[in-house]
Amino acid sequence: MKKLIDAVNTLGIIGLSKNSGKTTTLNAIIHMYDNLKLGITSIGLDGEALDQVNFLPKPKIYVKRGMVVATACGCLEASLVKYQVISKTKMMTPIGHIEVVEVLSDGHMVIAGPTTNSELNHVIQIMKKHVDKILIDGAFNRMTFANIESIDAIVLASGAAVSPIMSQTIEKTKMIVDSFNIKKSYRLEQIPEESMIIQTTFHRYEFYDKKIETFKHALSQINDKIDLIYIKGAITPRIIHYFIEKMMMRFTLICDDPTKLLLSEQDFSNLKKLNIDLSIIHPCPLLFVTINPFSPSGHHYDEELFRKQMQESIDIPVYNVLKLEEKYV
Repeated sequence: MKKLIDAVNTLGIIGLSKNSGKTTTLNAIIHMYDNLKLGITSIGLDGEALDQVNFLPKPKIYVKRGMVVATACGCLEASLVKYQVISKTKMMTPIGHIEVVEVLSDGHMVIAGPTTNSELNHVIQIMKKHVDKILIDGAFNRMTFANIESIDAIVLASGAAVSPIMSQTIEKTKMIVDSFNIKKSYRLEQIPEESMIIQTTFHRYEFYDKKIETFKHALSQINDKIDLIYIKGAITPRIIHYFIEKMMMRFTLICDDPTKLLLSEQDFSNLKKLNIDLSIIHPCPLLFVTINPFSPSGHHYDEELFRKQMQESIDIPVYNVLKLEEKYV
């Protein structure tokens, strides 16, 4: 596992659901790199003392002396960890502006980082001047990263909290892994400024408004054969349902990166039936999957069976997050 991360400068950790083991995975990775200066930030709020959905104790993000953290000033004020400020930014969150600090004592910390493309990229650039490796923690219910161009690789945490039925959890995890294997588009070399591009046999239509109504109106006015459609940001089920409704077939659907595909297994199946090819502009390697066989709601999986069947379903390594915790924490 560590060998896979060694060559990565900026690593994102995303969870397939709340309580899937993402924070435990992050803490295990932190403990692997005692010899390196680490930087860490989070997309959204994480590391709270109590889970805000079920109010059960949850894992906290453990930081060590020498690490560099980017978080909201309100989180710093609530933390018992000593620190010194490296940079005060103008980026605002509901709990104050983002500060980049160096940690002066070991302990647990609440981390709430930036959310927009430019802000995340700016924070990463600041931290790169002070650290050897950066870890970015994705927030609950937000798999998508604001700016995947700044991230070298992703780790996915999956577990019993996704579904009480183990086969459904494995199927959903496989769908995410497969989405990271989608080939890069060579028709669009960089993310365009336009919100939508529709390329037909004879014309190229560009739009700066991504509203579904604009999208539907644009398509209703086009009579040529559509070769490709680019949509900025999230590709949602609503878009796929429209393709089905209008029986739109045999074109390439392009998105920015794999995390923007906010689709179900059925949506992916429908795209295949319509002969719609998916393509991405910025691929990002998915290094491995960590699994958590336990759920706070009470249903659990057999640890070894879960790991075995998950590994048989996907072509990247699978690690039991509880074993990681025993080894590294």
